[in-house]
Amino acid sequence: MDEIRLALVGMGQNMAGHLRSLVHIDGVRIVGMADPVEANLTSSRAQVDYEVPCFTDYRALLDGVAADACFIAVPNYLHRQVACDCLGAGLHTMCEKPMATSVADCDAMIAAAERAGRIFQVGLSCRFSRIDSRAHELVASGIIGEPKMAWAREFRAPFAKKYQDWILDRDRSGGTLLEKTCHHFDLFNWFAGARGEANPMRVYASGGADWVYASLERMPEGRTEAERPTLNILDNAFVTVDYDTGLRANLALCMFADRGRKLEIGIQGTEGAVVYYRLEFRVELFDAEHPREPLVVDIEIPAEEKGWSHHGQAYLEQLYFFDCVREGRPPAVDGYVGKRAVEISLAAEESARTHAPVEYTATPLPA
Repeated sequence: MDEIRLALVGMGQNMAGHLRSLVHIDGVRIVGMADPVEANLTSSRAQVDYEVPCFTDYRALLDGVAADACFIAVPNYLHRQVACDCLGAGLHTMCEKPMATSVADCDAMIAAAERAGRIFQVGLSCRFSRIDSRAHELVASGIIGEPKMAWAREFRAPFAKKYQDWILDRDRSGGTLLEKTCHHFDLFNWFAGARGEANPMRVYASGGADWVYASLERMPEGRTEAERPTLNILDNAFVTVDYDTGLRANLALCMFADRGRKLEIGIQGTEGAVVYYRLEFRVELFDAEHPREPLVVDIEIPAEEKGWSHHGQAYLEQLYFFDCVREGRPPAVDGYVGKRAVEISLAAEESARTHAPVEYTATPLPA
């Protein structure tokens, strides 16, 4: 395949980030864009230096444009329908995270990809970031022994404004622990399985809407479209995930930390630890030679990637997807990986509501 003809569905903030690097990738041509908001189409079209047909209904794009592949970045509750339609139209598909807002939707998307015989990749892009990948390499190498504990602490500002305020409505977003922290739960799965098979089996969470999402009056100005949108999501939580290997992972999330923002991730093994700071691009290794003062591994981000989405991780994700399409190779971050992150996220949301642990059997990864 000399040139991949790419269709884009959903031209909001997320896709705008993708576009910044997509337009620099050789061998890929954007052949169509779809979004119900004309302003999004106008701003997106301006980023491409050739004519691109635009549509306010993605189904018209599928009917009117010859494409090989598509990227999907629509509100979470629409992922199943749009992805199944794109796969049914014969397009290799990259769907933004979270994969879907229910396990049943995940199953439908996996089945659609298998029926169509097309590549289906889920946008869990942290697996492609230079810092997360370096940390994973260290854990997989065995230098810290067997991983036994993992943690992620993200203290951040509230969500940015989204189309029709869908992100604030649990029925449409899936809730904070799906929309935001499916990334973290996927990283837990990735690190837990770095040295062999590992499956989550129990999730318990404590969380609530105690400040910024407790009341619309506490929402920062300019973060909503409607005057009185539906607001029923968490703004803070602790979540613990137990694995069948004995590993325990813990997430600490705060959505009202405009001051004191932090994103720390760590893995403690039997012989040492890897701790990294995503906002500072720094990895620390504690091992036999560095038991007290860590070996600091600085992560170099190429200059051209620094201005792209998440400092180039979306770009690396894109390159990987296009390689899979050209080579006919199933992606590592497929529907099964995406579904496993959704399972933890939904279990965490349930546990936070019921104040009880949630036990379940994780979807196995394909052999």
